[in-house]
Amino acid sequence: MSKTLNSKISFPNLDELGVQVWNKNFAKGANIEVISTGSYVLNRALGAGGWPKGKIIEIFGTDSSGKSTLALHSVLEAQKAGQRVVYIDLENTLNPEWAKKIGVDASKLLVAYPNSGEEAMELIFKLIETKNVDLIIVDSVAALVPSAEFESNFQDQTMGLHARLMSKGLRIIQSKLIGSHTTIIFINQIREKIGNSYIPSITTTGGRALKYAASVRVEIKRCEAIKDSSNTTIGFATKGIVVKNKYGSPMAVANMALYFDSGFDVYHEVIQECLSKQVIVRKGSWFEYEGKNISQGLPHLRKLMRENKELFEGVKKKVLFI
Repeated sequence: MSKTLNSKISFPNLDELGVQVWNKNFAKGANIEVISTGSYVLNRALGAGGWPKGKIIEIFGTDSSGKSTLALHSVLEAQKAGQRVVYIDLENTLNPEWAKKIGVDASKLLVAYPNSGEEAMELIFKLIETKNVDLIIVDSVAALVPSAEFESNFQDQTMGLHARLMSKGLRIIQSKLIGSHTTIIFINQIREKIGNSYIPSITTTGGRALKYAASVRVEIKRCEAIKDSSNTTIGFATKGIVVKNKYGSPMAVANMALYFDSGFDVYHEVIQECLSKQVIVRKGSWFEYEGKNISQGLPHLRKLMRENKELFEGVKKKVLFI
């Protein structure tokens, strides 16, 4: 006579074992909490609508490509939502005036200046543990210098210390982020790989640990200059390439624009989307919308979008959901 095996089996309370029910409707698609990037097209490229909360993000690229500026736009969006942000300025390059131009409330932005990579990591651990910080910006990975490097002579061998610091620190961060709402954005730089003189090859600083730990990795590439009617450069186009994405499709591309007076510009983004989808039609120097000429010249059209909120919201709804 056979017996049912589960008749005498009893399971302990899963909460006591630290096992959590993640999402009962996960099979139907779970809702992901996000912090907006400040860019409509990058939010769309990420799939989830922004940076996923409680996760590790990496923004990387060449110098002066707009990495820190993009991070500041994320700070602004977090502040708009009433969230607390800590900016860890290891490079000592955060410009309060530039942050204010973007719209960041500098009086509410907490800024830290750690003296070493270890001190920065310890600070990150403590900030997560408070459960009172929504966004941490680490600027930058390259400046997370181990204390042993500061204390060593130039002739001392310190190779690998940086990568070991990142590897150990990220393991601890990942464990502390379980169940947390704190998002951490690491800003990273690109370096040329040494050892192959025939094929140009690049990598990011800090070893491989961040590549594995990050849920989202976005590469920022600086493209062509943006000029005004007098041929003066007033900004530059950029591409945000979603290299890794655990919450949407990887390798999606966001075409953005960074202006020297205001940072990344959503008006420019919407205009370019309108032009590519024929919502706004360019005829010579004029721009036509719904059969009517509305502006002459791109700078004037951008100004019109800024001033006419009804027009901007109308075209935005058309292009961002096509």
